[in-house]
Amino acid sequence: MIKYGKEEHLKQIVDGFLRFSPSQTYVEMEELLHNKGQGDLLDGKMKIRLENAKMYDPDTNELKGEIPNCVATISIQDVNDMPIFCISHYGVDDTKSYKNIRSYKISLCPDKLNYIKQDFREATHALIILEPDKFIAGVQAIKGPQIIHDQIRYYDYESNSLQMYMYLATGNTENKFNEKLTLTYENRYRHLLCKDIDFEKQQEYRFIVLDELITAPIFYQHEFVSEYLIVPIDSLEQEIDIKF
Repeated sequence: MIKYGKEEHLKQIVDGFLRFSPSQTYVEMEELLHNKGQGDLLDGKMKIRLENAKMYDPDTNELKGEIPNCVATISIQDVNDMPIFCISHYGVDDTKSYKNIRSYKISLCPDKLNYIKQDFREATHALIILEPDKFIAGVQAIKGPQIIHDQIRYYDYESNSLQMYMYLATGNTENKFNEKLTLTYENRYRHLLCKDIDFEKQQEYRFIVLDELITAPIFYQHEFVSEYLIVPIDSLEQEIDIKF
């Protein structure tokens, strides 16, 4: 896992202070600051392309009206006030060239690194978390909030993705299509685990607090026990030797 940012902010994570922000922060980054990449107007939202849509009374099934063909942006109540912590995650093929069991090299391909530097314009350093399982366990052990974690799923927001709707309604994309897919308040957090395919090179992983709503960033104390490195972001262009 790699977190990009300013060096002093990354050191806070290692020192045991994890900064969660409301999802609305990322909406405002694009809306107010015109920073698309780290910012995302559709964070926690979904787009639906409506064609020949009709509205019926749920009790009588009486036709109440028709909706003109359009693209609608749907926002679920309270989603953008849920606290989230974002980080990038990579597989062996992305980052590692093994030398032996106690040593390996790590780097990012220029295409992915340039994409990150474009989206996270103020990032000067990278916190490389060498033992992600230990880091995740430390976050899960935070006392008080109920925190879930998962990787982001990327979908084409220019089309009605049945797979995305199925995930939002059921939690997976493998079920056969049902005539009725229901989105619930209880499972609203799933909207924060879906993003437009334009962001897929960020390879984002998210931690989401389920039982608290915020309008400003909040710090949670956690135990950071993973082996790690903090390096200038440009050094990821070269192979970094990692030794345990």
